[in-house]
Amino acid sequence: MRRVGSWLLVLLALAAGQSLKTQLEKAEALKAQRAREAARIEAELKNLDQKSRALLGELKNLEAELARLGRELRSLDRRRRALKEEIARLSREEAARQAELAGLKDRLGALLVRLWKTRAGHWLPALSAGSFTELAVKTRWLSDLSRADLALAEATRRAAERLRRTRDARRALLAELEKTRAARARTAGRLAEKKRALKATLAQLEKSKKARQIRLAALNKSQRALDAEIERLKKALEAERSRAPLPVPRALVGRLLFPIAGGRILARYGQDGHDFEWIGAPRAGAPVRAAGDGQVFAVLYYGNVGWTVMLQHSEKLFTQYVNLQEPPVATGDRVRQGEVIGYLGGGALIPPDVLWFRVALWQNGRFYYVNPDPYF
Repeated sequence: MRRVGSWLLVLLALAAGQSLKTQLEKAEALKAQRAREAARIEAELKNLDQKSRALLGELKNLEAELARLGRELRSLDRRRRALKEEIARLSREEAARQAELAGLKDRLGALLVRLWKTRAGHWLPALSAGSFTELAVKTRWLSDLSRADLALAEATRRAAERLRRTRDARRALLAELEKTRAARARTAGRLAEKKRALKATLAQLEKSKKARQIRLAALNKSQRALDAEIERLKKALEAERSRAPLPVPRALVGRLLFPIAGGRILARYGQDGHDFEWIGAPRAGAPVRAAGDGQVFAVLYYGNVGWTVMLQHSEKLFTQYVNLQEPPVATGDRVRQGEVIGYLGGGALIPPDVLWFRVALWQNGRFYYVNPDPYF
């Protein structure tokens, strides 16, 4: 048989590769894993939506409170302006009354001077009055003074005093308003800062939601691709199972020798979708025998399954032995039926007392792995 390099690569890939069923199982496992991830992301998105709604509600309340405080501050400002205007007006009126009172006092003093000129000795003590009240008392002693001027002066004094008290009350009210407004302004500042923080948090939540939505879209897209691949593998597996078995060319080599003396079949060809038989040995590291006369077609090593030896028994018939330690044969060697071609235990994923055994037929330009049982 002419050895075609490309077919050899295909055969070796199949030797170390996975069965269709294994590929299908891995694809379905990957689909389930991605479905779990998608469910997790959807749950995270739901949680982020809940947080966003809660923050939006809090932000709405903050904006309402800020609006209320704004209205209150504007009302306080109007009251402050009104009080300042009233205080200024009261100050002007008080000043006018004080000026009027000073004029009345000067008028009374002038009257006293005139009286002094006529009765100097008698009125001199009145001129030494220290206050307007004392002066008013002393002038009562003076029968010549105008009682109308005294009444006007007293009324003017009382009016000035009332204006002063009213002005002082308005100033105290203004000071209280200033304190209230400052407190409201501080509260508004804190709320505005909290509003900025809430908006920043909302922006971060939206960014996280967008990233998860992108990841979820990618997962959904990959799920669709996986669904297509799973469907393809299912169809390929169904076609493989429904393919008519190849005829057994017994005339090529006669009956094959069971590759492990005292061994037994643990899993037959086709079980769980495998294209090889699991043969158990009496012990780990047991010798593996050539199933028939032939030539070593290939010797390869894969870390997971160990050394693989493939024998060519005829133009169409090949046998393959997987999970060997480094074999004593090389490509091109001639072997006899029953000759030891290696020892079990070379693979990392296969037990050291198990052989993967295949029978391969070359037909129609490709290799087919077939059930080994009819060849024994």
